[in-house]
Amino acid sequence: MTEPFGIAAGAVSIAAAFTTCVDCFGYVQNGRDFGKDFQTNLLTLDCARLRLTRWGQAVNVYEDPQMGKPDATSAEVQTVKESLHQILLLFANTEKISKRYRLNAKTGEDLSILLTDDMNPTIVGLSNKMKELAIRRQKGSSVLKTASWALYHRSNLKELIADITSLINNIENLFPAPHAQLELVKQETAEIQDKEAFGVVENAAQDINSLLQAAAKEALAGHQYLKVVIKGRAQTGDAISGDWKGEARGASPKYDGVVVDKDGKALIGNSFGGKDFWDD
Repeated sequence: MTEPFGIAAGAVSIAAAFTTCVDCFGYVQNGRDFGKDFQTNLLTLDCARLRLTRWGQAVNVYEDPQMGKPDATSAEVQTVKESLHQILLLFANTEKISKRYRLNAKTGEDLSILLTDDMNPTIVGLSNKMKELAIRRQKGSSVLKTASWALYHRSNLKELIADITSLINNIENLFPAPHAQLELVKQETAEIQDKEAFGVVENAAQDINSLLQAAAKEALAGHQYLKVVIKGRAQTGDAISGDWKGEARGASPKYDGVVVDKDGKALIGNSFGGKDFWDD
């Protein structure tokens, strides 16, 4: 098997291969010609990395050789290892493409990279937040020693993302850990807390990170209270007191068909500080 970045498939553990894969995302840069109209697509790598690290934490990849599946076969474990190795190979191939492009570039061709100063602040902030979340989930040091490289064609980025996504799909199908992943994606969206950013995430995560896309879509829609009948006292959604400090932003809830009995009392959504609903 080919050895991307000089790393032999049998020479590293799954945990080490996982760490190196996550690190590889940080080495990829984008040529300045990508332009502002393609900026949302620049978050696709961040979405893929966040998904991979979410899976790693959900299955406890650093501590559990069976990745949360006690009856896992050696063949299944080997498939995960090979899939991670394939992700490394994809990154190594894009590095070769980048080097070849630079060597064959015409005189005067712009080979500069896209800088944060050229990008929308919302996208820069989102990218940084997703990187922070991904790095926080890593343990151990990578065996990878290389310099960054740039992609100069959008088709290269799209192909890289599609191939990585396919490999992550394979890994998750074998070792899904759905409940843990749902809890982790809630943590991700809790750290975004911005309506404009949720819209960007929903778009960028399409076909790459379905859990994040669904969570962003839900956050944009807000709580929906449809055909609710309250005869006693009830509190649903939000309410944080005791005594609350800081932000608690989100989308506006939707109310339709809510009926409160004449002797009833209800708090449906919001109300962050002050007197508690249940105090009277």
